[in-house]
Amino acid sequence: MKRILLSAAATVTLSLCIGAAEAQTLSVPSWMWEEGNVGVWFKTNTAQFEAAEGIKVTPTQIPSADFEKVVTTQIAGGAVPDLMTAFTSMLPPLIDAGTLAPLDQCIADGGFGDRLLPSVSFAQVDGKTYGVPLTMSPWSVVVNKKLLADAGITEMPKTVEELYAAAKAVKEKTGAYGYAFGNDMAAPLHVYINSMQWVLGFGSDWSQPDGTITANAPKNIEAIGWIKRFMDEGLAPVGLGVIQARDLFLDDKVAIMFEGPWLMTQVASQKPEMMADIDFEIVPTPTHAAITGGAFYVIPAKSPNPEAACKLLTAYLSEDAQRNWLEGLLQIPGTKVQASPEFLAKNAWVGKMADIAAQYPGGIGYAPPGYLIQAAEFRQMVVDALSEIYSGKTSVEDGLNGLQGKLENWKATL
Repeated sequence: MKRILLSAAATVTLSLCIGAAEAQTLSVPSWMWEEGNVGVWFKTNTAQFEAAEGIKVTPTQIPSADFEKVVTTQIAGGAVPDLMTAFTSMLPPLIDAGTLAPLDQCIADGGFGDRLLPSVSFAQVDGKTYGVPLTMSPWSVVVNKKLLADAGITEMPKTVEELYAAAKAVKEKTGAYGYAFGNDMAAPLHVYINSMQWVLGFGSDWSQPDGTITANAPKNIEAIGWIKRFMDEGLAPVGLGVIQARDLFLDDKVAIMFEGPWLMTQVASQKPEMMADIDFEIVPTPTHAAITGGAFYVIPAKSPNPEAACKLLTAYLSEDAQRNWLEGLLQIPGTKVQASPEFLAKNAWVGKMADIAAQYPGGIGYAPPGYLIQAAEFRQMVVDALSEIYSGKTSVEDGLNGLQGKLENWKATL
């Protein structure tokens, strides 16, 4: 009888242990798990965390173009992750809906609050902090100097007119594209980001902070007109997604992209022999706006394991991990990090990137001014209009006039 009781007790104990182990398995969705060296960074730091804490992490890779829709749908259906990455633009609606947990205690316990970038303010509402920066690298210009030189271009274009002339020369003399960008309408966020680079680059925007709709502003018409010109004249590939456009760049078939340092990282990891010919430059639009979307770490309010999630977040934000993000990935991390003089001497473009981010910031979070919470719906209407324009179904002016009316009618329903 005693043996039976002991056996039963052992079974109960084993069950409890298994339950505890399962409770310490963290679900972490992101679009970054398979993103080249960025993915390697996450996997390496996660493995170190697992070994140190005895906590298992289950990574879930979701494509960037689908991430917001997929993860919000999963959370609404009850499949709540423990920790996740989030595009900056996702924060206002998630905070407004009560989906995210305040991280102030986690920040205090982790001891990294004094190192967070000022952009943490984007995640702060009513004195509470609902996210911490993951990265805040700017979109600017990544250029293949060799392709330009092969086309007789010795200097990086400094104006839109010079960019156009360079694109024509590259196409005529090398057969490559002078300029490329993501214009696959199945990935609306990327299409919208590209429109921001031009619209903000001409000193305008799709809306204003007070909610005024400015879709058909003269500068918007001029900016989108330039994009259409590149497409119509065969100077930029049509119908490609961002991933395919980046692949063309790596294949020496594109000279210039309005991109971020992640493309530099991709070149360094996949075709390091190209790095001597690649540089990071100022956008040749009138304002040189460097769109900064960025990303944050967040913990959902219904995270099954918030304390363990905080430990993982703290590990990702450790000084060693953050320095490796800067010097290993060549991107701006979410905390203040002092790069070594040796690193800056070897990677001069990183210092240039930091200067661009400081001098020409714009479009933080890819959110239309005045419509942070309704950003996704707003962006989709813009992209729908751009689809009609880029496909030639309507002119730039008529398309943006139609968008103006559609957005104003939509605004009246809010």
